[in-house]
Amino acid sequence: MTPALGERASVLVLADDPRLTDEVESGADPENRGDDGPVAVETHATAPADVDEERLADVDVAAVTDEAGLDRVRSAEAVEYVIAYVDDPTGRTATDPLVDAVAGTPEALSETVSWLLARDQRSTVRAKPTRTPSRIEQLNAGMAELAAVRSVDEAYRAAIAVTEQVFPEYHAVVAVRDGEWVEPVVASSGTPVEDCNRVRVGAGVAGRTVQTGDASIAPNPNPEGQFGTLLTVPVGDDVVFQLAADGVDDGDAFDDADRRLAELLASHLEETLDRIGVTEALRTERDRLLALFTNVPDPAVAYDYVDGEPIARQVNDAFEATFGYEAETVLGESIDEYIVPPDAESEADDLNERLQCGENVRREVTRTTAEGPRHFILHVIPIHLDAANAAGYAIYTDVTDRREREETLRRQNERLDEFASIVSHDLRNPLSVAEGYVDLARETDDTAPLEKAADALGRMDELVADLLSLAREGRSVGETESVSVVDVAREAWECVDMANATLDVETDATLDANRTRLCELLENVYRNSADHGRDSPDEPLSVRVGALTRRDDGTAADGFYVEDDGSGLPDDADNVFESGFTTDESGTGLGLAISERIAEAHGWSAHALAAEDGGARFEFRVP
Repeated sequence: MTPALGERASVLVLADDPRLTDEVESGADPENRGDDGPVAVETHATAPADVDEERLADVDVAAVTDEAGLDRVRSAEAVEYVIAYVDDPTGRTATDPLVDAVAGTPEALSETVSWLLARDQRSTVRAKPTRTPSRIEQLNAGMAELAAVRSVDEAYRAAIAVTEQVFPEYHAVVAVRDGEWVEPVVASSGTPVEDCNRVRVGAGVAGRTVQTGDASIAPNPNPEGQFGTLLTVPVGDDVVFQLAADGVDDGDAFDDADRRLAELLASHLEETLDRIGVTEALRTERDRLLALFTNVPDPAVAYDYVDGEPIARQVNDAFEATFGYEAETVLGESIDEYIVPPDAESEADDLNERLQCGENVRREVTRTTAEGPRHFILHVIPIHLDAANAAGYAIYTDVTDRREREETLRRQNERLDEFASIVSHDLRNPLSVAEGYVDLARETDDTAPLEKAADALGRMDELVADLLSLAREGRSVGETESVSVVDVAREAWECVDMANATLDVETDATLDANRTRLCELLENVYRNSADHGRDSPDEPLSVRVGALTRRDDGTAADGFYVEDDGSGLPDDADNVFESGFTTDESGTGLGLAISERIAEAHGWSAHALAAEDGGARFEFRVP
């Protein structure tokens, strides 16, 4: 320990950042004085793990930046004062019972060190004195007791204890304003507080001091009282400190030195009460923030940045439920490694950079949860806006259901656009043809044109049926069951005019599907082969249905295929599943679109490929 305040004070910053030592030394007040002269501040910085017991034993003030530093100081039990040098005054480090003060900037840290050193004379406490300590030495020694208290009541009792050391010949009382009254709360030993009278604000010596804020030395206004002269000093706006001398007032009970010492003690008590008030306010605010953080229904994470990585400091219950990780699993770890998908790493890096620069960011993101990828509105909240940050919060509002509804609405709107296009174009053409032939029949009294009109009406009926089917395929498939591919393939074949065509089913596999909808899917694929796989119905055509074993990239696959040996796919084969796409002027362009919709309703995917023998191959892959 330092031999005495007035020679040299040792400050240790438990952080591997030499810049902090320069900031503390340059900011420390060189006029801080003990009885023997100015205090020289000697400051060092080192990592908590590198400090041994002997080094800590020589430290007067320790500044810690995290819980590791706190744990190191706590294990030593030798440091008199501890300052938390952190950004967040409501965090665990700042509100730990071991901490005496909090500083958030280098300037505040320097001022706090100066404030503590100006009130500390450890020689009067730790070393056996070679002479009787002076009253100022006793007062300075007692300031350590005030600096260590944690509550208002403890501060009042500590002030009375210091008074009994500095003013042993006087009685002391601390009184506090309560509404219109000034109530005694603590008195010297041997003076029961119940025997001390309360007074109205503005009445009596203590009442006038509370009202005016002026110190005074005055005779006791109660001539029958035990005490003669009263030295009364204000402590802030609502507290008074009073010394009382026994006997009658002779005018010499208190001198200027007594008054200065009493005012100095009152000043220290006021500073202590202010510190306790600030600490209590911070603790209350911390508790409110913690309650908000814990009880918010959305997943929330509090984290600190370490080497640019967001290290989780705290997560709430909603985070555990949504993302499927217990708090113990992610605390102390980079939160991005657990919930950021691989394809979103660059996005997460951008968010981290913006938060560290003090930006308040709101963005829609995708994150990995216990139920798979989900969509969230991410609110990234820094501790300090528009400033460098080493910590922050993230709140995730799940919008997956909303996104799914929006996607469903988008698909529905696309289908409406498709229907409108088909109705306005494809139905108008056969309608115009029918009207023309009907007019011709009327003009010529010949019924032959009516057959052409009937063909056009048949074409319209076919289009309407396909439109209704396409609309229906956008819905869910309903109940499914295990169905035999060979049975459904042959059933669908019987429902389509496949003249001069043969069917070969090369699988006995089963599928979980809606039998009726699967049959409809196959009918449309068969019809496509019959209509577009050959130049005329008189040409032979072979159609095969089989189970998938490999995709075109060689990976294993489940599902089935329909393949023909016809003329193959058109040049723009990527568009064959689009509604309205056709290479035949008489075609509706809806058959394969209907098949794809049925497949998607089952959760399958549809693919158009070239067959090995030059025909068309349609694969329906089951994930």
